[in-house]
Amino acid sequence: MIIKKVLHLFFLRLFFTLLIFFQIGVQNVNSQSRYVDSLVDWVDQHSRIDSQYILTLHRISYRYSENNIQKAFKYYERVFSLSDSLNFTYGKSLAQINLGILLSVTGNFMNSNEAYFKAIEFARQCNAKRQIAISLNNIGENFESLNELAKCREYTLQAITINTELKAWRGVAINYELLQRCDIEEKKYGDAMTHLNLGFPFAELSKENYILSLYYVGYGKLSALKKNIDSANIYFNIGMNHARAEGDQRNIYEVYMAMADYLPQLSLTTKIEYLDSAYSISARTKYREGIGKAAQALSAIYDKENMQDSSMAYYHIYRSNFDSMFSENNRRNVIIRETDWQIKQKEIENKHLKELSVIQNRDIIFKNSLLMASAVLLILLIITFFAVNKNISNAKKQAEANFNKKIAEVRMESLRSQMNPHFIFNSLNSIENFMMRNERRAASEYLQKFSSLIRIILQNSRAQLVPFVQDLEAIKLYISLEQLRFNDKFKVKTVIDPELLNEDYQVPPLLIQPYVENAIIHGLSQKEEEDLELLVKAELIDGYIIYTIEDNGIGRTLSAKYNEHKKPAHMSVGLELSRERINIFNTQYNGDGSVTITDLPGTNGHSGGTRAVLKIKAV
Repeated sequence: MIIKKVLHLFFLRLFFTLLIFFQIGVQNVNSQSRYVDSLVDWVDQHSRIDSQYILTLHRISYRYSENNIQKAFKYYERVFSLSDSLNFTYGKSLAQINLGILLSVTGNFMNSNEAYFKAIEFARQCNAKRQIAISLNNIGENFESLNELAKCREYTLQAITINTELKAWRGVAINYELLQRCDIEEKKYGDAMTHLNLGFPFAELSKENYILSLYYVGYGKLSALKKNIDSANIYFNIGMNHARAEGDQRNIYEVYMAMADYLPQLSLTTKIEYLDSAYSISARTKYREGIGKAAQALSAIYDKENMQDSSMAYYHIYRSNFDSMFSENNRRNVIIRETDWQIKQKEIENKHLKELSVIQNRDIIFKNSLLMASAVLLILLIITFFAVNKNISNAKKQAEANFNKKIAEVRMESLRSQMNPHFIFNSLNSIENFMMRNERRAASEYLQKFSSLIRIILQNSRAQLVPFVQDLEAIKLYISLEQLRFNDKFKVKTVIDPELLNEDYQVPPLLIQPYVENAIIHGLSQKEEEDLELLVKAELIDGYIIYTIEDNGIGRTLSAKYNEHKKPAHMSVGLELSRERINIFNTQYNGDGSVTITDLPGTNGHSGGTRAVLKIKAV
């Protein structure tokens, strides 16, 4: 009787699987395939490689990501290659988003997030805020898959802020739908309904079947949880119609899974039909997380029906997919899956032991021994669970710390890219002044030194840190340019700790240049006296490099008054950039560095100059 039941369900499942493949194939031909084919035809006929060409390749890769990973990856590579060769930063951001989606589909969430982080970096360079919002939402999607719901909410709320600012209502709709999924997972059904109601008007504005399908599935789940089964069926059917209208395989999968999970009145045959349909879609599109979830649900059903062969077959599929995902994802939550497997093994073992006990009529002593062994094993499992869970938590904290450090490095890179144009602009002004005064020899000498300095700047432009000695050479060369510019109006005194010259210490390039410039331009150059002097001092004290830049110029108060007349809107961009670079640098290396600027005492109530002291971590 059991064998007959197994064969009946097997052939029934095979029939529904073939039927679903046929339906999906027809839908793809009639909807999504036509759209993708039109994009491919446009690319084939468009000979000019421009931004529109790259954007179209991106759309093709995105469309293929749900049903043909190989083709999607092929078009991603073209987006990446062309954007890189043309230095098209916006395209580089799109390429990383493509890569993140493809890695997410295959369950490689860690590398997927890394791709999205890179997309954010490129998007910030070209001020593509919409790309930033998309990446943040997709990072939230990955954390939702990992059941890291707090992290999911964190990134999704950031995306909502940007999308609201941009009035990107499609993105806002997607963000709110993701939040309601987190709410349902945490059984916060009131919050889930609130987020659905907040996002639904924007979903309607988008007029996209993909988004509307997600919302109707959400309403269906909440209706089913409230025992409003008729309403739930209506919502699920509307969601399925929207998904099929676009041939959207992922949403069709989601509707089948939702109906199987949330409709309590389903017969065993119908529930298996829905789960088989979901499994077939995820297998065909190589959606690894979907394969695992559908296989797990099928395994549970067959286990409940005491059909152990089918149950274990699907359980192995579930485990093989989820094990692969977690091995590529730093083994996040692997202990939970491992515990599931141990419990399953234990249940099978207990069942066999009970059957053997009935046959052999074992005595009570053996049963008590078995129970004691089970208790010990359970204690060991609990201890193992907490130990491994602690290691996973530490790994996640380390990954987040690495991500924060990466963001700091990007900010430092941005500040450095702003610093170089600021300095070059000032130097070109000096050359222009020489030429205007027809001082050709001075201009030529200045230009030669300037070119040497520019060469050093260009050599250091890609480096976050340079040797201290190399940076000192650039500072000295800059000072000599200013001395030439001001006809040796001031003297220079440098005091350098010998250990800094002998050891290979690293510092951010041109970090103190704005303070040296400020001392010369706003202090020394505006004072008509002899014995003007600039002091540049560098010491190594208790693991920190202490820079001192001191001048005996007019001081900050009098300089500010001069600037009010000469440049009412003047703002020292270089000092602001340098101060922020120092703060970021010390944060990166866990230092408590600082910047202090003080006025030196003078005579007759006037300032005797200015002293700037910069403290950075020695690395």
